[in-house]
Amino acid sequence: MPTPSHRHCPNHPKGDHGDCAGACGGDGIPVIDLGVLLNGNAEERSQATHELGQACEHWGFFMVINHGVPEALQEEVMEACKELYSLPRDEKAEYIAAGPKDPVRIGTGLFYSDVDDAICRRDYVKMVAHPEFHCPAKPARLRDIAVEYSARTRQLLLELAKVVSESLGLDRGRISEVLNLESCFQILVGNNYPPYAGSDGVMGISAHSDHGLLTMLFQNGVDGLQVKHNGQWVTAKPLPGSLFILTGDQLEIVSNGRYKAVLHRALVHGGQMRMSFVSLVGPCLDAVVEPVLELAQNDPQGMKFRGIRYRDYMEHQQSSKMNTKAALDIVRVQGDILTCESRTNNSTEADSSGYSPTS
Repeated sequence: MPTPSHRHCPNHPKGDHGDCAGACGGDGIPVIDLGVLLNGNAEERSQATHELGQACEHWGFFMVINHGVPEALQEEVMEACKELYSLPRDEKAEYIAAGPKDPVRIGTGLFYSDVDDAICRRDYVKMVAHPEFHCPAKPARLRDIAVEYSARTRQLLLELAKVVSESLGLDRGRISEVLNLESCFQILVGNNYPPYAGSDGVMGISAHSDHGLLTMLFQNGVDGLQVKHNGQWVTAKPLPGSLFILTGDQLEIVSNGRYKAVLHRALVHGGQMRMSFVSLVGPCLDAVVEPVLELAQNDPQGMKFRGIRYRDYMEHQQSSKMNTKAALDIVRVQGDILTCESRTNNSTEADSSGYSPTS
């Protein structure tokens, strides 16, 4: 696909305020050309990798272009979700009754509405897509569309994970190795935000970070996604043909805090329905996620996070009220520095739940 037009921001000196160092969309949101990352010459790839690293470090958010996910497929995903939302309630009752840990769930509000009292105007469908694929039985065409979409976006996100690894100064496959991304966990989420003209501050979904490694999102042309950047909420306005990429909690952990999970939220629109569709990739559910040793050794503060099984991290997050990025506190090292030399002991002495004894 042709590269959409976008402005080019000049390089900023070291110690800037996180402004874009390469191609940018509106409000300085970084733009990464996947075509260059995959097919550019050595110099072009090196520059694009650096720009991706800057985007992860200063924003935790960027747009990707020339990504290879057909626009027609995105439209099919949206149309199939509309059909799902419009089905009679009894045809999706088993998924409405599902819990947060079930592979398919249809609901309203937050994923964790069993424990959360926040009021959010959102209908959603959640499907686990990998390592095993799950999907509502109806509408019948949703399965084939979602299978193709999950495969394409998983490939895209895993490719980005390799570039992220390089941008951290690691071997290209290092993050994939330590997180066992060949057996990665992937979910698809369709969001529907009905129009709401109230003045009571109700959100589509309140401020949070994603529990995974990387999240990809596209929307139906109605803006509403906001990301926190330099203490301010920025409304994300996509370039034509682009997809949004958000960094998650597991990237913050594995990078030893160098790349932060982006805080984001969704607004509701007074006159239009907003829809978005998410593909999230995380580590293997049984992978113990902890800072990559090389990164922790090179950090004067040592290890900033303790190791935890990804499965246990998700269960912790889903049993708690949504509170921005508070879920990370379960693994964040407080006070005393956890040295790299002590990591081996902490990892081997973890209890059966996957938490270290000092968590």
